[in-house]
Amino acid sequence: MLTVSVLLCAVLTAPGCSSAPGIDGLRESFVAQVASVSFVRDVKASGDELTFTGPFETEQNAQWRIHIDSALVEPQDDDEQPFKGTIKSSWYVNGRLIEPQGTDSGLPAEFLDKGVGQDCWAFWEKTAKRWGWV
Repeated sequence: MLTVSVLLCAVLTAPGCSSAPGIDGLRESFVAQVASVSFVRDVKASGDELTFTGPFETEQNAQWRIHIDSALVEPQDDDEQPFKGTIKSSWYVNGRLIEPQGTDSGLPAEFLDKGVGQDCWAFWEKTAKRWGWV
C-alpha cells in the first residue's frame, strides 16, 4: 500500500518526484541573490533568518535582518520555466521594520535590481536548473 505522501507526489509530479524544485532550494537561491548585491557584507543565514551588514541612508554599516515569512513553489504552464517561486519576507535595518509605502519598497534600488524585496518571485529555469529572479 502506498503512503499518502508518495501517492500525492506521484500524482502531482509524474513521472517522478524529483521534477519539481524544492522550497529549500528557493530559500537558498533567495539568500544567494541578496548576498550578490555588491555592498552586502558578513552574510549569515540560519533557517528563515538572514543577517548582513550594509549601507542604509547615510549609515555605511547598518545591521540588516531579513525574515522569510513564506516560500511557495507553484507549477505554471511554461515548458522552459515550469515553476514559479514566491518569497514573502520582512526586512529590518537596525531593528526597524522597513514597510513598503505604495509602490515604494523602502529598500535600496540595488536589491530591487537583483529581483529581491519584501514580495518577490523567481522562475525555475529548466535548462539551467536554477532560479531566475525578476
